This record gives sequence, structure tokens and C-alpha cells, in this order.
Amino acid sequence: MIALSTLLPVISGCSGPAPSPPEGLLNSAAAQRAGGELFAADCAICHGARGDGHGRRQEGMVPAPADLTVPPWSERAGAARTFVAIRQGVPGTAMAGWPTLSDREIWQLIAHIERLDR
Repeated sequence: MIALSTLLPVISGCSGPAPSPPEGLLNSAAAQRAGGELFAADCAICHGARGDGHGRRQEGMVPAPADLTVPPWSERAGAARTFVAIRQGVPGTAMAGWPTLSDREIWQLIAHIERLDR
């Protein structure tokens, strides 16, 4: 598995404006559930059901899918960066952008990601 310190420069390459989450959405149980459904359908195959980077497609990915249970992904302070990574993808990795997701759906995913491993 690739160390997070190796990925930080790549993650930092994610740039661009991120909208602010709708008021109260990240703490909303309904948003966390909706994000969990999106995660199970679209993200778990690479990131694993628990978000630990051990999904069915992780084999052979270099770098390996991010472990979303650790900072910066799991921290509220990194939410804007996570938003941009989901929207645009992460250069130098297999993480493609998801331009088909609405801003609200991305914030719901982030609400779910912040709850992983708790």
C-alpha cells in the first residue's frame, strides 16, 4: 500500500473552487445515508465497503485507492479538497472525476466518508 505521505503531493494537485456544503448537510443522518448508498454503488468497488482502500478493483492499482478512513479524507477540514477530488479526479491515480454527480450528491458522499471507521 502506498503511504499517505506519498499521495499528499498528488492530492494537492487537486485544485479549483469547491462550493460550500449546504448548511447542516454534513451532519445530516439522511445525507449520510444517501451518501452511503452512492458510495456502495460507485465507490466501494475500489475503496472497499469500509472505505479503507481494499475494494475488489484495488489489485494492480498504483497508487492503491485511497484509505478514506484517515486524514485528510476523514476530516471536515479536508472536505473542500475531497469535493474537488471527487468532481475532477486525482491526477496520477486511477481516481477519475465524477462530473455526472450533482454538488449535493458529492456533499452527501463526503458526509458518508466523514463517518467511515467510526
